[in-house]
Amino acid sequence: MLPTNGKTPTLSQSTPSTVPGLPMSTQLENTDFDCSQFQYHLPQIYRSVLKEFKRIAQASIHFNTLFLSIIGIELAIFIPFATRPALFACALGGLFLTGFCYFVLLFYYQARKPELLLHLKKRFLQSCRQHIATPQGEAQHHLAIADALVKLSAYLQNFESDFYSIPPLLQWLTPLIRRFSVFFYGRDVFKMKQLLLQTAIEEHLKQIRITPTDLEMHASLASTYVALSKLHREALPAGQEKYSAALEEQFRFSAKLAIEEFKILNDYAPNDPWIHEQLAQGYKDLQMPKEELFEVEMLFKLRPQDKEILLRLGSLCFQQGMNARGLQIYEELKQSNFKQAEELIASYGTSRVSL
Repeated sequence: MLPTNGKTPTLSQSTPSTVPGLPMSTQLENTDFDCSQFQYHLPQIYRSVLKEFKRIAQASIHFNTLFLSIIGIELAIFIPFATRPALFACALGGLFLTGFCYFVLLFYYQARKPELLLHLKKRFLQSCRQHIATPQGEAQHHLAIADALVKLSAYLQNFESDFYSIPPLLQWLTPLIRRFSVFFYGRDVFKMKQLLLQTAIEEHLKQIRITPTDLEMHASLASTYVALSKLHREALPAGQEKYSAALEEQFRFSAKLAIEEFKILNDYAPNDPWIHEQLAQGYKDLQMPKEELFEVEMLFKLRPQDKEILLRLGSLCFQQGMNARGLQIYEELKQSNFKQAEELIASYGTSRVSL
């Protein structure tokens, strides 16, 4: 079933503002790039893709279950014939033949699965393009495709734990079944999400090569890089250095590319509050508190009357061990009768700086 609470990973829920002093081609416009026809067909497309992905992922479990059952039956037959040499030899030969077929088909399926996922992604793209009015090469087309890819990736969040519907009588087995599901399907879900986000990045790059100063496209690309870096960070396995090193490298590379996009936005519009809000949220997602603190300070300079921003700045000061500055902000909020001032002082002494 298509999730109803999936959200597109974004840097912020705020609406982009127009950047003053820039040509129209580089302004951040709140463009409604999803036509009504495309939006109408998207849920059905999502359901079809998720259903097919689930079938592909479950096929490996069904395959292993089938062969393990056959091997179990052969072993059950094999034991009674242990005292009969001729029948014992036949049973042993059958057992080795089954094992040989199992490993040959297993290697074939493992090599085939990435091709199936690529084919599924291509089908998704073809289905989307059929319902988009704007042709390829226009910003609205590539933004719509990229947005659909990112949303589909968001729908796969925790998808590996919900592969099986648990009947009411077996609810007590829910934790065990979900751990089983995560163990067997977690890697497939990760690979599919990674594939979707990488394709979304490709869609952004296609358009940026045509309109390199389109800030809306750069902001969307930065958001996608952040989503990809978070995917790699959250997938880092404990105690598996081989996989940890590769994922750590992928995380840092995606984070670096996201920061470069942030810098592009800042260079074109250094005094636009929305830009600094995106930068602050992006650095927060990337767990870079010093950079986030700097951007929140810039945001407060541009919006000095916004108490919510001042509250956020005070919280970051306490987290970074800047207690004197944090207390000054607390006193300022308290004097202005800001209701959430007490929430700020509660974070006093929560410094994340290593001593």
